[in-house]
Amino acid sequence: MGSPPANPYPWYAGVSGPDLEQGDILLACPVFVIPPGAPGTQEDAVGVTTREENVIVMTQSCDLVVQPGRSAGAAEAVLCRIHFKHELAGDRVFGRNESWNTAKKGRFASYHVLNRCRISGLELDFMLVDLSRVYTLSLEAARQLASDHSPRPRLLPPYREHLAQAFARFFMRVGLPEDIPDFP
Repeated sequence: MGSPPANPYPWYAGVSGPDLEQGDILLACPVFVIPPGAPGTQEDAVGVTTREENVIVMTQSCDLVVQPGRSAGAAEAVLCRIHFKHELAGDRVFGRNESWNTAKKGRFASYHVLNRCRISGLELDFMLVDLSRVYTLSLEAARQLASDHSPRPRLLPPYREHLAQAFARFFMRVGLPEDIPDFP
């Protein structure tokens, strides 16, 4: 009798080309930065700049698919910022392994931990997805970036759905003005 596969549920696949799916990791993605105090009505005076961030695609895959005779369901891709564990080594919170373990258990609502990617040529450290840092990029620009950065890692099911669930939980939280008192 043969031994079971080493990892029946791989975390990532390497993909190429312009097709996007939820869970695609885009490194050095341009995001727009509007400076604090910028006027909101004078387009030429806003002073928008760009910077590069490492991001993961959060838009549902079904909304990114172009079907013959119709455009995609989304005009822009929703992206969340990712941080690599080694980059946060000096951080006062995420420089400690206990914080990563707490985040891994889902106890930091605005963060989600992803495993490292070990695909040859696409290796990435453990990742912290910042669910509160949300960006958008036109689908055309996102597809071009995906194509330019091929191959790239893609988060696979069920880990992709687990991330989507964390994203939904973060945004569906409701703070009540008055809670029910403790029962004696």
